[in-house]
Amino acid sequence: MLPLPPRVRPLLVPWVLGVLLLLSGPGRAQDLPHDHTASSPSPSATHDAVIRDFVTAPNGTVPLKNFTGQVREFTLEVHEIEAEIAPGVRVKQWAFGFPGQPASVPGPELRVGTGDLVRITLRNTTNRAHTLHLHGITSLAQGMDGVPHTSQAVLPGQSFTYAFVAQGAGTHMYHCHVETNLHLDMGMYGPLIVEPRGGPVWVKDHVLMLDEWDSHQDPDVLPHRATPNYYLVNGRAYPLIPDLQVPQGEVHLIRLLNVGQEVHSMHLHGMTFLVVAKDGQDLPLPYRADTVLIAPGERYDLLVKGRDGTFPLHDHIPPHGTNDGVDPGGIHLMVVGGPELAADGTPVVTPSMHDHTSSAQSAPVQSGTVEVHISGFRYAPAPLHVKRGTKVVWVNDDMAAHAIEVKGVKTSPPLRRGGRFAVTFDQAGTYTVVCVQHPFMTATVTVEP
Repeated sequence: MLPLPPRVRPLLVPWVLGVLLLLSGPGRAQDLPHDHTASSPSPSATHDAVIRDFVTAPNGTVPLKNFTGQVREFTLEVHEIEAEIAPGVRVKQWAFGFPGQPASVPGPELRVGTGDLVRITLRNTTNRAHTLHLHGITSLAQGMDGVPHTSQAVLPGQSFTYAFVAQGAGTHMYHCHVETNLHLDMGMYGPLIVEPRGGPVWVKDHVLMLDEWDSHQDPDVLPHRATPNYYLVNGRAYPLIPDLQVPQGEVHLIRLLNVGQEVHSMHLHGMTFLVVAKDGQDLPLPYRADTVLIAPGERYDLLVKGRDGTFPLHDHIPPHGTNDGVDPGGIHLMVVGGPELAADGTPVVTPSMHDHTSSAQSAPVQSGTVEVHISGFRYAPAPLHVKRGTKVVWVNDDMAAHAIEVKGVKTSPPLRRGGRFAVTFDQAGTYTVVCVQHPFMTATVTVEP
């Protein structure tokens, strides 16, 4: 590396210190002073204080008897399940669940408070060995870390209780650490949240676990080499990912956790967010952004403030926004705020269901099997009026792929040219039909009793 010119060095030092401040520090974001009239410490003083805090802070096992909060106990079982990760795509999974409740990917959300004594019993109901690694928890003993060669594996039919004292509020996760590349790919993970004792500044928080999935993987074939073709948020790909409801003016916290094997570039449209914590550690100097790059194992906490309209939150790496290579899909969801406003600030008037119903009533009533053809990015017929028990078949005549969603009923996989998708309407009512790829393509099906 070439030496820097002398006149450049004084300019570079404050910049480097600022970057270091963004990446370290123990102070909670919501406890930062709000008096902007007070003089701020110099970068060098803050830098030195952060280092002194790190050097003098206690480190190591916190004895279980030293808990200051509640005793929190959980039992997690391991089950083999089948789940739908994208429309029409069902896969085998290894999942955590509470006894007597359905197992899921991610596993159940575990929430505790700072100072709590936490006991998590892992009950292995499968024919493979498993563990529970408490990712991000540093107050535990080595034997509680869930790494087989430094603690122990939980063999089939056995149970083991992991115990620790929760120290410091933050976003963490748990996952199996046996044959990690395989067991994580099969879904053995879940969120672990340590909440602060005092009330936070946000109204609600949302946990989003990012992952990817190879729909063709077989856990019995070794060596395990996954080729992901679906990208997931909380175990589902778009359009199965629920919207985030952030009412206008409310401040919410989004907890991003990357439990997969690939980097994700999470981008929010229409607004910026405030990055307040990384890996369960609050940043001494939160910063605004609209995109955050999150690597495997990392966690970021983002404050968002609701606004008018609905905007996407998605992975900006293009293949990660697809389902098996078909856009849209993958890591893509909507942040729903207040009513939409036009560019001039006036409310946008949306068509009422009465308008759709009136159009449908003017169409002839059909029964049996009815075909709807998709051509030129339009449905023909668009308003459809049928009797209960009618089978409606959508046929794609376009060159572009379309995924048909009958709201509240069923969603097709992407239909290429010539593809067909059928729904039998057994319940009376008015149903809205959209294309997942092209949401401006709408239609209605009115079903008579």
